[in-house]
Amino acid sequence: MIRAFYTARSSLVSQQTNLNTIANNVANVNTTGFKPQQVNFSSLIYDNINGGAANSISVGHGVKVGKLGLDFEQGVQNQTNMPMDCAIIGPGFFAIEDRESGEITFTRDGNFKKSIERSRVYLVDSKGDYVLNDRMRRIEIEEGFDHKEIGVFDFDNRYGLQLVGGNRFAATDESGNAERVRDPNVKVGFLENSAVQLSKEIVKMIEASKGFSLGSRVIHTTDEMEKIINQLR
Repeated sequence: MIRAFYTARSSLVSQQTNLNTIANNVANVNTTGFKPQQVNFSSLIYDNINGGAANSISVGHGVKVGKLGLDFEQGVQNQTNMPMDCAIIGPGFFAIEDRESGEITFTRDGNFKKSIERSRVYLVDSKGDYVLNDRMRRIEIEEGFDHKEIGVFDFDNRYGLQLVGGNRFAATDESGNAERVRDPNVKVGFLENSAVQLSKEIVKMIEASKGFSLGSRVIHTTDEMEKIINQLR
């Protein structure tokens, strides 16, 4: 009976993580350049027990979240006609330098603006952080500014990037270092819509809810069986 409690508990914890991930995807259905996450499950270790007649039966110990994956499917291009808006066609990310910490992260959100700082004008994102060129330096907007100055970077393994919040990604050992994309395809006056497909997320939410409900019923049933056994002693 104890095994049933632990197995059901692992299901509840995993499906709760799944539901939280789906809810975050749905909440960002209108976020520019957003890439949804996907929960991948893996089975916990199996035990072989004697099933009689020289047969063995494999009994599992539940499930766990193996990895939170990323879906980098291209979002639909939305024409805004705003001169600072940029959308990447194909792979790649814009590099952003945090104004306060100096940390460099990467995003697909090309909703850029001008920031006037004394006698200089810089290209910044919607949060006011600096957009970088292909040499990882701040872009100062001067007369004759060319959008080709905006750096676009990619990674050997973009699926190894870490989602750090704010629709941004950080490089990891798994992703490798950022490498400049030569001749990137950037459309000016466009933004990339979120890649979240609401219909798919709703289906996944229903499946996860049913899985969570099943785990709850297993715990409830196991608890009732334990009560009956205790009463027989």
